[in-house]
Amino acid sequence: MSISTRKRLRCLCCVLLCTLLLSGCTAAPAMLPVSVPTLPPAAPAPSAPLDDTGLRKSAITPLYLPSMDGQNLLTFYETLPIAGTLHPAESILYAHMAHEGNSRVRPLGGTTTLDLSGADPVEISGSVCTVNLSATALQLSNQDLYTAALAIAATVCELDGIDYVNLLVAGTPVAMDVGGNLPLGSLTAQPGQELPVLWEQMSSRRTPVGQLPINTPLTTTATLYFPLADGMGIAAEPRRISFPGQHPQQQVVALIAALSSGAETLRDVCDMPDLSSLLLFTPEVTELPSGGRRATVHFTADVQSRIAEAGCDPACVFASLTMTLTTFVPSLQQVSILVGDDALTSVYSAQLGSMLFPAALHTRSAYTHLLMDQTTVYVPAASGLHTRTLALPYRDVCSPRAVLLAMAQPAIGALPQGLTNADLLGMSIEGDTLLVNFSEAYAEIIRQSPMDQRLVAYSMVNTLCEMTHARRVRFFFGSEAIESLGTELVWSGEFLYRPGLIIP
Repeated sequence: MSISTRKRLRCLCCVLLCTLLLSGCTAAPAMLPVSVPTLPPAAPAPSAPLDDTGLRKSAITPLYLPSMDGQNLLTFYETLPIAGTLHPAESILYAHMAHEGNSRVRPLGGTTTLDLSGADPVEISGSVCTVNLSATALQLSNQDLYTAALAIAATVCELDGIDYVNLLVAGTPVAMDVGGNLPLGSLTAQPGQELPVLWEQMSSRRTPVGQLPINTPLTTTATLYFPLADGMGIAAEPRRISFPGQHPQQQVVALIAALSSGAETLRDVCDMPDLSSLLLFTPEVTELPSGGRRATVHFTADVQSRIAEAGCDPACVFASLTMTLTTFVPSLQQVSILVGDDALTSVYSAQLGSMLFPAALHTRSAYTHLLMDQTTVYVPAASGLHTRTLALPYRDVCSPRAVLLAMAQPAIGALPQGLTNADLLGMSIEGDTLLVNFSEAYAEIIRQSPMDQRLVAYSMVNTLCEMTHARRVRFFFGSEAIESLGTELVWSGEFLYRPGLIIP
């Protein structure tokens, strides 16, 4: 090969090499990845709820059941559906009664099936839960019934705010002795104690053989019910009481004296009159043919006017008396109230209207609709939110719907007036967000109201978040997320729980 030919070949190679190097500076389509990473799509905005069924949630709940050897209460954690409009104790107790046991624990009633009784089997007022079992519980021995009561108390007292439990069977308090004199009283949780030891402690309170109940003193916890200052109902308070003896008459007299001393921890209750000084005769307790008992309480002729002078509603005072006695005294089913020479067959209340009591017999079931519980709501103030205690019927106090409706009442003044049940189209919980759907009509009421919309919004947000354990709230009006109701407040966004707005 000649030199000139070799030079031409070297030049050609150089040209080809440069071409390859230059082509490497451009991205070749064949080298692109098959897919390019992107941000996940934004979550769709939640839909406005059209009812309250979305308030139901699940919760991991401890259930206490007796061990197979009967020595202890063992804990099992169950994921249970919880109704969003009732106190969770009711849902939990239905599951508690239905638990079939396993290799380690036996069912609550052993071979006897226990169940809740009545349309309203669980009452919550203050720190007290009263549980009403069906009559099948009477098939249990006193020791087995006490064990079931301890398991129920341990389970229910796991809930925030519940410290005491009363147990009724077929609507009547039970006794822990054969003579029917030793009351069960208000129980607290004792899950770490050995069951035989606890039963021995209860048995030691019984009247010794050969002695009389009247000579057997007793100190235990009872639930007292006190009238609220607004005359709308009664509320519960536990109290440690010493009884000089265990005869039912002594129990009635001591409970009336305890009521007369007034409430110690409850708020917004009226000052109780001295009921003991208004007794015309010492109360009597008689046996009924049905096996229950009746207490006869005879007051002076002016008892109702004396109650009114003390600032209390007579109907609420008689409700307090009846509920207190029929929650504690074993087998007590009725209270006969006499005023002067007349039987008290009716009571008129300015707040509650007329109440009738045939044959002057006052029963627990006649007064349970007056049982109230209290919750905290937040009311707009000049520069923030004030704390306010709101009393509601105990079946409504855990209902966000009932609380919002009460907050719009003039007596509370937390929301613009005019909110009706029909204006609350629905509520639900999605994750940690509570969704509230108002009507277009209520949107217009808020728009026209002179109240500060920001404080109105956060009075609902803080109140509802504390009730439901949500962290934020979204509002809808007519099922739409509305940007503005005539002010700078953006109603279509999420409102976070703001405890910093609460004024001490």
